Amino acid sequence: MTGSGYWLETEQARVLVDFGMFQGGRDIEGRNRVIEPVEPKRLVAGVLTHAHVDHSGRLPLLTAHGSRAPLYGTPATLELAEVLLLDSAKIAEEDTSRANRKLRRAGRREQSPLYTVDDVESLVRRFVALPYGEQREIAPGVAIRFFDAGHILGSSSVEMQIAREGKPPLTVVFSGDLGTRDAPILRDPETPPRADVVFLESTYGDRSRPPRADTLASFHALLRRAVAEHRRMIVPAFAVGRTQVLLYELAHAFRDGIVPAFPVFLDSPMAARAGAIYARHGELHDLEAKRLGRRGQLPDTLRVVDSSAESRLLNVSGEFCMIMSAAGMCEGGRVLHHLRHNLWREDVLVILPGYMAPGTLGRQLAEGAREVEIFGETIAVRAEVVQLEGFSAHADREGLLDWLAPLAAGHPRVVLTHGEDPARAGLAAAVHARYGITAETPVAGAVLTLD
Repeated sequence: MTGSGYWLETEQARVLVDFGMFQGGRDIEGRNRVIEPVEPKRLVAGVLTHAHVDHSGRLPLLTAHGSRAPLYGTPATLELAEVLLLDSAKIAEEDTSRANRKLRRAGRREQSPLYTVDDVESLVRRFVALPYGEQREIAPGVAIRFFDAGHILGSSSVEMQIAREGKPPLTVVFSGDLGTRDAPILRDPETPPRADVVFLESTYGDRSRPPRADTLASFHALLRRAVAEHRRMIVPAFAVGRTQVLLYELAHAFRDGIVPAFPVFLDSPMAARAGAIYARHGELHDLEAKRLGRRGQLPDTLRVVDSSAESRLLNVSGEFCMIMSAAGMCEGGRVLHHLRHNLWREDVLVILPGYMAPGTLGRQLAEGAREVEIFGETIAVRAEVVQLEGFSAHADREGLLDWLAPLAAGHPRVVLTHGEDPARAGLAAAVHARYGITAETPVAGAVLTLD
């Protein structure tokens, strides 16, 4: 499930938690333009759990529609969000410009981009950084506190205290996207101490993933086979989070001689900028990452590809290498060009390191499509495609249940969101079996009364 967002109304204030972009499907542009029930001019404050565009990607629409409300996030989240949203705006402007040239030639009405760079810059001016653990009133009668969610750098779960007349405050917890324990670079997820209501993500709520050691063993075996067979590797990876973890694991595999070293090209300027932010926030790293330092987290054979001309040369050369490029679900960015040039080749290995949302090109490849459409051209899929879900930055069912444990002791109301229906149903059954709590699974757009 993408397009995460919660519109909260109290007697005194209106607060928005996340406002993400929908991804995948033919009607996606239209869905992203609909902002109701959000009322930007009445918004008092916004809260961002983390920077990924399925949680942040529609926030610039707020300023485009007249909002002047502050947006709260951890310092790292806001730094990463600026990078991602500026990139999103530039792509929207470029795509709209190309589309409008065709519309003008056809004598049809031109379109406007979803939002512009100016809209993003206006939003960035309203960013307010709030460190983990510091409680702050963000609107009349509404105070928040961030806890480390362990999903990507700066990601957070939100504890929200809502004042009530004649009663103790109502404590509402938004999990945000939760990471896995013992993941590289990041610290383990934290759980707030108590809650009356919990909004819990459920991306992997219906399944368990193999231990990290098993995932790494599969990854290493795949890499060794690719080296032996001299296969070019294409790896679509999210610029924030997944790319940094994969580079970390490659550095480890090369350094310890688990896999023979080979050239690695990072063809994502945005991922390079995100990597610099990861490096600046060493205080958020786990103990192992701190010990290694930034250089120890990167393969010695890594080369960052800056220009689009250099990117095009990668497909001309045919050199044996790994090309890691955004976007992670193959819905845009330079990776589409690499897939277009390589999917039809039998000597290519495509590694999908994580969850692929329904309707995305990544999901089509993961499900074994024999041909796909890229830039209006039909491309045969002769390359080997392997999905490694163990690299997902989302907690699996056991991880979600473990995170919920301290809160479950108080028997809160639990609402499952941000997951496909089978995942939510599976997690609801697991929550009931372990904690005796009947979790709710509302449809998108549902209105809930919390008090």
